[in-house]
Amino acid sequence: MITLTVERKDLRPYETVTGRVEWTLDAVPKDLELRLCWFTRGRGTEESETVETLPLVDTASGAREFSFVLPGEPWSVDGPLISIAWALEVVAKKQGGLALEELVVSPDRKERKLGEVTDPRSAGKSAKWLKRFIPRPK
Repeated sequence: MITLTVERKDLRPYETVTGRVEWTLDAVPKDLELRLCWFTRGRGTEESETVETLPLVDTASGAREFSFVLPGEPWSVDGPLISIAWALEVVAKKQGGLALEELVVSPDRKERKLGEVTDPRSAGKSAKWLKRFIPRPK
């Protein structure tokens, strides 16, 4: 069992996320660590980046306080095609992800909502481009 306690889950860029991680596992893990990361989800290629890691003691049980200074970007967004989320993740080398706690990072401490694009500016350009490849009736 792993418990991630975070002091505040809605943060601004450059603020510090602090908390405590506690774990009790059945076996001694290999390379146990806490990661601050962001990832995308939605359509298309998913991306992720680990911003910082904190090695934890490779014991079956333990606890540790943590703090990470957040970068300025990317901000947390939620849209119909893509979302960007921040998280703290506890990972062990052979076991993979063991715990995940999501965060919100934006200037107003709220996830940005992306609306649907009803009339993209590039629509006219792409239509002209596509006409070059569509056979014209004779």
